[in-house]
Amino acid sequence: MILPFRTMCAAAALLTGLGAPVQAQGDDEPVYLDAAEIEQNREGDVLTARGEVSMQSGERMLFADEVEYRPGEDRVIARGNVRLHDGDLPAQTADEIELTNEWSEAIASGFAMRLENNGRAASAYAVHRRDGAIMLRRAYYTACDLCEDGTRPPTWRLRAAEVVQDPESEMIYYRDMRLEAFGVPIFFTPVFAHADPSAPRRSGFLIPTADVSDRLGFVYQQPYYQVISPHRDIVVTPMIISEYNPVLRYEYRQRLWSGSMRIRGSVTHEQEFDRDGGFGDRELRGHVAGSGAFNIAPGWIWRFNVQLATDPLYLARYDLNGDIDQSSDFAKLNARILPTEIEVRGRSRTYFASATVMGFQSQDERVDTENLPLIAPMLEAEYRLPLPGWAGFANARGSAVYLTRDVGDDYARASGAIEWSRNFTLPGGIRVLPYAGTRGDAYRFTRTNAAGRTLETTDFTRTMSNAGVDVSWPFLRRGNLGDTVLAPRIQLASSTGLEADETAPGEDSLNLELDASNLFSRNRSNGYDAWEEGTHINAGLTTSFQSNNRFLPDTDVFVGRSFRIDGDASFAPGSGLVEKQSDWVAQLDVNFGNMFELGVQGRYNGETVQANRIDAFSRVSIWRVTGDVTYSLVDDDAVNTRVRESVNFGGNFRVTDNWYLGFMEVRDLERGATRRREVSLIYRDECTDIRVIYDQRDFEIGNLGPSRSVMLEVTLFSIGN
Repeated sequence: MILPFRTMCAAAALLTGLGAPVQAQGDDEPVYLDAAEIEQNREGDVLTARGEVSMQSGERMLFADEVEYRPGEDRVIARGNVRLHDGDLPAQTADEIELTNEWSEAIASGFAMRLENNGRAASAYAVHRRDGAIMLRRAYYTACDLCEDGTRPPTWRLRAAEVVQDPESEMIYYRDMRLEAFGVPIFFTPVFAHADPSAPRRSGFLIPTADVSDRLGFVYQQPYYQVISPHRDIVVTPMIISEYNPVLRYEYRQRLWSGSMRIRGSVTHEQEFDRDGGFGDRELRGHVAGSGAFNIAPGWIWRFNVQLATDPLYLARYDLNGDIDQSSDFAKLNARILPTEIEVRGRSRTYFASATVMGFQSQDERVDTENLPLIAPMLEAEYRLPLPGWAGFANARGSAVYLTRDVGDDYARASGAIEWSRNFTLPGGIRVLPYAGTRGDAYRFTRTNAAGRTLETTDFTRTMSNAGVDVSWPFLRRGNLGDTVLAPRIQLASSTGLEADETAPGEDSLNLELDASNLFSRNRSNGYDAWEEGTHINAGLTTSFQSNNRFLPDTDVFVGRSFRIDGDASFAPGSGLVEKQSDWVAQLDVNFGNMFELGVQGRYNGETVQANRIDAFSRVSIWRVTGDVTYSLVDDDAVNTRVRESVNFGGNFRVTDNWYLGFMEVRDLERGATRRREVSLIYRDECTDIRVIYDQRDFEIGNLGPSRSVMLEVTLFSIGN
């Protein structure tokens, strides 16, 4: 709340007359005055400007109905609709402002100001002292809109008998402060202080949080923020739990000239516990979740990601899963496998290269960490060969990986490949894309028994090649209601076969399923180990309708299938590619803009057209209802999945302009069980978001069992939650 009282020095312009520039006392900026009337009483040594008075000095401006200057008393008084502006800072208003002592001290009555974060502050009196301190008497602050006639109080407001802004300590102090909700006091404290928002970062307590659950009981968290340097800080949060020992959480952040890092974690001294209470010995337990990225040279960075916990259920027990970085591709595949990795990566317009070392920790009691691999290292590189434009595009690729396990098989592979393609557009709009590629692999892997004893070590090399041509012929028809595009596409793909002794163990080529996204892939394997041999014809038809009428949706439909002409099946049952004629794949997208959207993707039996897999999504926003539904069905016995049919739906109903009812449910349709349900009552306006949330989780993580919790979230905009 720093007030630009130097603006009032512009009153010196009254000494020189209307519109004449002068130098303000203690200021290098010339000052301009404009007023409807100027009166000078030389005997009384008083000069008065009246009627839409405006004064400007640089970016500082003052507006008032009347300005009175008494040089003998060293006083300037501005009255009536006083407004102060200083550059881009929000305006400040007052009924009257008086400046004395060479304009270094000021008193304002009926003071009010708007802040940059849409906040509003006002006080009966505001005093600016010579030392720069500012004191507000009978003050309040809010980020809510104010009723013009004052009949309706704001949603919330902070009131204080006195507020002092101390420039020396860069703190703001409050006396007799209370928080009001809809005009009713709900919290009071005799003294309160916090860092000046206009000052650099300051250490201090942050807003606490609290919730109640049937697993932990009452949980209170009080974060403390400590500034270590201009580029480093830490937040330490004691987590007080009614049922168990406290947990100490921390978050450390640091910026360096080359990058930044963040490390979060926790520590406690407690025994394990489940739905029936604690068991075992009390030990030090905790977790660490850290990540960072740093520039090495132009186009090159190195980064790290560390995710570790002392025991598999630690994060779930204390509801700390939000600390884990789920941005890693490996973490997205399985949220209960924690990756730790270090990577060096570089790219330019012509190349890409990366080197990664990665380990894993299981958070699933059914999976032993000793059976998970250590990747040391994984190397990837790609280089675009400099061909002339008429020759098309060619890339050279290299890959190598070494996996080792404490218990289980070891695995090493090195690969090199060259790929070429060239795009042609023939008369009539026919697009023809021929392509070809060749690859060589070298393998070494060991097989072990359950006791960890090596049974055999295998070494072999292999070479594979593929070639094909991709042809599409789009047709466009324009119409009054919209444009229709019909695009048939056919691909002939042929690949060399593998000998019986050239079969890799399948470390990186698991769980492939045919869908619309990989039907036209040049080799549908999702890794290096598997290789799709033989000759295939892949065919599909895309139909698109782009509407010109707001009552008609944009629609896209795709249907396709693969036909194996020769060669054996390369993928396991459940892929949809075992038979010579593959399963059908289809995709539908319907979009009414913001009102309605539907997307369906499926795989269907090639003979009976019975659905083997369906994934559907729908979103609707009509009248006061907003919601979305996700449906998943796996009806192929060869596909191994824990949940075979499920539906997730959620949304909210706007009861009034500010009140909402929210609902979310995850339903296992095969078992007829609700896995998660969340019901919320929400109040939201321009300055407040209040949510009462009931969270029910009826699935088991290890031996923790189901959980119930009720949480109150209160967000006061511009202050926190």
